[in-house]
Amino acid sequence: MKKVIAICFCLTLAFGVKAQRTVPEIKTGTVMYATAFVQGQEFPLLLTIKSTTAPVSIGWSVDGYGEGAFEMSSKSVESGTQLLAVSQPALGVTKIADTETFGIISKAAFKTLVDTKTFTYGGAKFKIKTPETAAVKINGKEADVFHVISEDGKQELWILNNAAFPLIVQSIGQATDITISEIK
Repeated sequence: MKKVIAICFCLTLAFGVKAQRTVPEIKTGTVMYATAFVQGQEFPLLLTIKSTTAPVSIGWSVDGYGEGAFEMSSKSVESGTQLLAVSQPALGVTKIADTETFGIISKAAFKTLVDTKTFTYGGAKFKIKTPETAAVKINGKEADVFHVISEDGKQELWILNNAAFPLIVQSIGQATDITISEIK
């Protein structure tokens, strides 16, 4: 009987810990403080959601360099198949191709990830990394993310568990790797 009670207690505790993970609300006006890594250099990056409806727009700002925005069509947001590879963004507004996304994966890719625990993006097949070794913290709280790794092990993404806006909150192996630490 004591073993059954102990097991029930442990399961309750485990579900309680998972329930404490946070999914920050992403809406027009959301500001994200990040660190970007490009070719061994690290710099602060400010991202702002300018629009969550088509065209979806994510603004960026880097002190000493400038600012701009990436615009994604509704087709891109719904069914894009690759991330925009950018190591030095152009100033002003950059409209990206219908097959590309910036800062998010498409809703179709996210649905596939949820349904099958895998998805393909930019020709690379990603699967959920298990066991999870490190939590991602946003605003000082553990974020509810999917941590995925490419089959070749060269790329990793941490994707916010948010079907409406599957934001990439951390990346490794991209042209520009980003780690978002704060969302307001």
